[in-house]
Amino acid sequence: MALDGVSFSIRQGEILGLAGVSGNGQKELAEAIAGLRKIESGRINLFGKDLTNMRPRERIDQGLGYIPEDRNSEGIVPSFSVKENFILKDFASPDFANGPFLKLKNGEQKAVELKEKFDIRCPSVTTPAGALSGGNIQKVILARELARNPKVLIAVYPTRGLDMGAEEYIHKKLLEMRSQGTAILLISEELEEIMNLSDRIAVIYKGKILRILTSKEASMRSIGLLMAGITEPMAMEAGQ
Repeated sequence: MALDGVSFSIRQGEILGLAGVSGNGQKELAEAIAGLRKIESGRINLFGKDLTNMRPRERIDQGLGYIPEDRNSEGIVPSFSVKENFILKDFASPDFANGPFLKLKNGEQKAVELKEKFDIRCPSVTTPAGALSGGNIQKVILARELARNPKVLIAVYPTRGLDMGAEEYIHKKLLEMRSQGTAILLISEELEEIMNLSDRIAVIYKGKILRILTSKEASMRSIGLLMAGITEPMAMEAGQ
């Protein structure tokens, strides 16, 4: 799905929910912001810094965090250990590497700390990440991204397929990040999730942002109608 004139901003300490039926351009938008998909026109700015022509690695270094849609194929390397997945974006960092050699002790210490902090259920940090449950894999990804203290986090369907306990945990962490000043783009097709977590809600339909509403303006009905492409003014009155 091609994006069409998409324009929005996210403030520090805000969750902007992006609601829409899957397949309406959400994946393309997230990948464009993360630098995984080239855009034909427009700009991507992070607190005044132009990211448009930066590589994904450079965007990460500028403070962009990314929780991808597919946790197994895009979020982790399943055959790598939990420890290795924790430092997946830090292999070149002086904290974990000395030239071509890894500082395994440093990586081990950080991994144990993150495992405990994020309540990741696995035998040890040397366990292959692919052997974990979906909820624990998502915690590994979340721990890795939060440990970098991102300025902006793109979270794509962060609770899809998770049990209630894991879902509540992810929600709690996202709200904690917001309170610490992180700007969060939450992409979801779960209306309840969007309504409960978002400060403002944008609705995407066929690659276009149809409307951006505050949480006070939005209702389940108004967002649901927009997700179906219905934009008539009378239908959009909150609470109708």
